[in-house]
Amino acid sequence: MTRFSDKIRENRERLELKQEQLAELVGVSRRSVIAYETGAAIPRERTMRKLAEALGVTQYYLTHDDCDDPEAGIAEEPFVQAARDAFGKKGADEMADLLQRNQALFAGGTLSESQKDMFFEAVSKAYFMNKEHARERFGRRKNKEGRNTNADDSAENNADSGDGSKK
Repeated sequence: MTRFSDKIRENRERLELKQEQLAELVGVSRRSVIAYETGAAIPRERTMRKLAEALGVTQYYLTHDDCDDPEAGIAEEPFVQAARDAFGKKGADEMADLLQRNQALFAGGTLSESQKDMFFEAVSKAYFMNKEHARERFGRRKNKEGRNTNADDSAENNADSGDGSKK
């Protein structure tokens, strides 16, 4: 079991990078890199992604002390990133959790990389469709006065003719 701080230092040294060089690649100060390597600080989500990229490892590997495979979760990362781009951190966390929980379906058998990709694409497509549907159905919209309303309320307000009768 390797701690986050050790993973940062070990992978930086493996790449023969100085702390200053890693800091520059990630867009943080040398002090921040020192804090990460000593365990005095944990980076924010965006910086964690940049660290993983700079070190050539996955974010899953860095954030899970029980994971010793630097490529763990590499097949899922493009799908998690797409969810992050569309729905933010919460969407990325939901997608990562969804894909991780579905890994159990692979237990006892082996799938080729293309089969795994097809599975992840199907799960991602279903996730995106449901997320968009929920956004349309329950998301906030602005009414004529510029106030936020629930999408259901907006639909009801549009159906009301103003004289108490529905159109």
